[in-house]
Amino acid sequence: MTSGQAGAGSRQPGPARAPHLAAFGVLGVIAQIAFTVGWLVSESWQGPRYSAITSTISDMQAATAPHVWFPITCFAVGGAGTFCFAVFGLRPALAMAGQVAADATWMLAVAGLAIGNSFPLIPCQVPDPGCTAHRQLYSPGGVTDAIVATAAFLVLAFLPGPLWQRLRVLPDWQGLRPVMTAARIICPLCFILLCAASLTGIAQGLAERALATSLVLWIGALAVTLIRVPPARIPGEPTALLT
Repeated sequence: MTSGQAGAGSRQPGPARAPHLAAFGVLGVIAQIAFTVGWLVSESWQGPRYSAITSTISDMQAATAPHVWFPITCFAVGGAGTFCFAVFGLRPALAMAGQVAADATWMLAVAGLAIGNSFPLIPCQVPDPGCTAHRQLYSPGGVTDAIVATAAFLVLAFLPGPLWQRLRVLPDWQGLRPVMTAARIICPLCFILLCAASLTGIAQGLAERALATSLVLWIGALAVTLIRVPPARIPGEPTALLT
């Protein structure tokens, strides 16, 4: 092969791509922290009628909730950050893991964005005088929250299984084995417990927080791994052809 042919048939590594992906890993970590801070800190000013055991996270996003702008902002940052991390960081990094992994990253992105949505606002907090679960649910905000949040939780709870089936073939992602193995069991179990708590009205807030925490942990672990993957070994990174 001549030098001209070699130059035409070779692709040089893009030196900016690996740091670019790592930056989205950092964004993924920030997104999980922002989402968690949104509901964890907001509990401190909800008043004596609000209980983290029985009251849902959504109650802190009600139109009558104190300082409602804070959880709305944190959840929006968490949702948008998770979307960007999954689409622009995780998806290209897992290019060699196949179409299932690509589909899983899109599911993670859309579900994360859905979890971060707070609009339309539900009309009131259940602990408020005169507010009932029926009034809260049968409103534009209540219906939207019930459908969108349930669908997003369902996707994120059961996604670790198929995603890990693809990740396990990539050497640089083997450190995720304990986290993803645990997530495949704990997240679906927490989702089932949340469904049971919602139907019975028993410890619904606690069940929702357990699920939210388990989801944040496995998504955050993905983001940390993306940061730590050696730049030269990121799957899908173009390399120069030998001549």
